Amino acid sequence: MTSGRRRSRGNSDAAKGVLLAALGVAVLAALLGGFFYIKQTRPQLDAETNCPKTGPTAIHVLLFDRSDPITDQQAQRIRQTVEKLKEAAPFGMRFDIYTFQGDSTHVLQPKLRLCALGKPSEANQWIENPERMRQRYEGRFSSVLDQTVSELLRASKENSSPIVESLRAAAISSFGSIERGQVPLRLTMISDMIQHTTLYSQFQAEPNFQQLARMPAWSTLQPQLKGADVDILYLLRLSATRKGTPIQNRGHQLFWEQLISDSSGHLTGIETL
Repeated sequence: MTSGRRRSRGNSDAAKGVLLAALGVAVLAALLGGFFYIKQTRPQLDAETNCPKTGPTAIHVLLFDRSDPITDQQAQRIRQTVEKLKEAAPFGMRFDIYTFQGDSTHVLQPKLRLCALGKPSEANQWIENPERMRQRYEGRFSSVLDQTVSELLRASKENSSPIVESLRAAAISSFGSIERGQVPLRLTMISDMIQHTTLYSQFQAEPNFQQLARMPAWSTLQPQLKGADVDILYLLRLSATRKGTPIQNRGHQLFWEQLISDSSGHLTGIETL
């Protein structure tokens, strides 16, 4: 009787051992399968821009105005905004950063074109190394974007401020190859929004969009925003006056609201800094 019980217990232990071994093999196979599946399906990235070779998942254009120095408080608020944009950026969103230096004929090249990488908090603990992802995210995306923004916030002075021309040129460079609705488009302008060129200057006359739209040159100035959401960080310039009257007022903001709407954009907000 005792011998039979020992044989039964031995058989039971052996069966449990086989079951556990099979379970271990199954788990290992599942992990390996998941690893190779993710490796095979993970998008191939461009080494220079971090962007998926199949194209960005979204595009966010940032236009910086360097026609006048930016105050320390304005710079702080701009950095805070960029930090929020980084945190909210999904994998594959491309940031194109420009300065307002465009004209109506030449191609405007971005100061930086870079896609967001996967965040360390999104790492798959089973098959990805969070620390390695963190180093990659910081070294190839976050710090690169921060450094470019810091450089553009340094004091500078320009004799002209071609805002409309630069907006058009940046839209062509960043949105031109994209079909409307293909990916989300967004544009943030960091500027006092005071247009000043020989062709059209708001230092010379009250902003009047309808008047501008009737000018023959409007066809060479109008941006094609393709439904992009547009935000404006409106930098106050108390020294910017026309015949002793401040240029920046509600009428000035309304000019840009009308221009953006007429150019197939959606103004989502104006924040005064």
